[in-house]
Amino acid sequence: SSAGGHFNPTGAPQGRAGRGAHHAGDADNLVANARGVATVDAHFASVTLGGSPATNVIGRAVVVHAAPDDYTSQPAGN
Repeated sequence: SSAGGHFNPTGAPQGRAGRGAHHAGDADNLVANARGVATVDAHFASVTLGGSPATNVIGRAVVVHAAPDDYTSQPAGN
């Protein structure tokens, strides 16, 4: 909870990035292998490093939840 809420500067609904309405903090679920290792290669088109406060993610956290996101439930998935 200390990381704060999802990055959502436009007040968009929670969803799946690249597939309809979603907010800037939405990302696909990660899948770990049998050893618990997950590899991530993500591109966030709606955010910047620096610049406008509406898109700037400097100083924000990346949070990995234990349960998978259903990309539908509001406000923050499953």
